[in-house]
Amino acid sequence: MSKWQKHITYFVLIFFTSHLIRDIFQDTGTKNLLSIILTKQDLSQTPSWYWQIFNGYVIEITGIVLAIYSLKTKSFKWSGVLSVFLVLAFILIWLVYWFFL
Repeated sequence: MSKWQKHITYFVLIFFTSHLIRDIFQDTGTKNLLSIILTKQDLSQTPSWYWQIFNGYVIEITGIVLAIYSLKTKSFKWSGVLSVFLVLAFILIWLVYWFFL
């Protein structure tokens, strides 16, 4: 694993960990700076369990596990590429939600 791949993997790990903590704060109703940044009232017809469980926890935990696996094995093959893809997909999903829903 090269130096830039290690930095990207640490970024993925920090991104998903902080977002998981933020989601836990939001779902428990805890109001703090982390839980109120870039939030929007959900006006979509999608069930709340879909956004909370699938788009939140499953993707975040998968990204964390892939990043840790990539760092432990010191390999950026499929696990590192997939974790970066998850971050990009997560950001794209959020942009669609923010601007179109």
